[in-house]
Amino acid sequence: MNTNLRQFCLSAAIILGFAATADAADFAPAVAEYRAAHKEADRVLEGHVWYPSLSQEPERLLKGSAVWRNISGHLDARIAPGVFPVVMMSHGMYGNSMNQAWLAKRLAADGIIVVQPNHPGTTSFGRDPDQARQLWLRATDLSVSFDQLLTDPRFADHMDPTRVAAAGHSLGGYTVMAAAGARHDVAHFNQSCADAPARPDCAALEMWKVGHSPDDLEALQSDRSDPRLRTVIPLDLGGTQTFAPDSLAEIDIPVLVLGSGRQDMLDQTIESRALVANLPENLVTHVEVEDAGHFDFMGVCVEGGYELLEREEPGDEIVCVKGQDARIAQHDRIYELIMTHLRATGVVAQH
Repeated sequence: MNTNLRQFCLSAAIILGFAATADAADFAPAVAEYRAAHKEADRVLEGHVWYPSLSQEPERLLKGSAVWRNISGHLDARIAPGVFPVVMMSHGMYGNSMNQAWLAKRLAADGIIVVQPNHPGTTSFGRDPDQARQLWLRATDLSVSFDQLLTDPRFADHMDPTRVAAAGHSLGGYTVMAAAGARHDVAHFNQSCADAPARPDCAALEMWKVGHSPDDLEALQSDRSDPRLRTVIPLDLGGTQTFAPDSLAEIDIPVLVLGSGRQDMLDQTIESRALVANLPENLVTHVEVEDAGHFDFMGVCVEGGYELLEREEPGDEIVCVKGQDARIAQHDRIYELIMTHLRATGVVAQH
């Protein structure tokens, strides 16, 4: 389909209300893989797209795990007719596109296309310090993924480029804030780390040598915003102290900041609360999810997952604290907060 015809069909679909051609309960959550390459960097992305389908076939296993509950979906099913909003989703440090699959699957069932890239260098299966050093490319990964999928014949005619959001967990929260226009400030960050070098964000960026090379500074501190974003949602973000305060004050789209009420991993005072304090008051909504921990934004653990990690990877068992029924309840709360925000900002149509 040529560009003019595609744009005409997209506009017509929006005007006629075809963005939801079936009730949310009718959508079967489907998932497929995608691949994208940066034009200006030696960086190839692989990831998953969750999307609404009308498949009546049984779900199939996407990913099994000894720690996390299995993830299933309608693998490679045909996308449902219609034009749908898009949510870009960014995983945390040493995470991957499976971490928020629980959320992506629920959004797909509600008629939303969710794009989840694996960020090179900071994935659980690709811990490359040199790629991690190029922290500025994380936000660009989202834009590159979206650009690629707008040319993908499976999805191109079903994505509404006027209704796009981004959500990210932990370092993914840093990523979506950068995509909203927050700029990295090396001097500001170094000052904040002077008396707290062991702080998780300080230790991570020091390990990766972020901002050490003069050749990196211009790219690292550049504007990586994507003007197509209508809103962003950081989920217990890490890295607030990296941002220039004036760049946060200049962000001009709504931001939903979800923090962890338990504060079991990140200090809310220097992370989510500090972010909120620097954003325009009329554009920010802040919720510290009661009794939620940092890892409640990730998947559900299997029975015995805590004990397995305690035995095999001592220290990592924290990811499964309250990781079963209590986490499922937290997922329900988090999902409702996100959907309410997406409706309020016009990314998702009001019912």
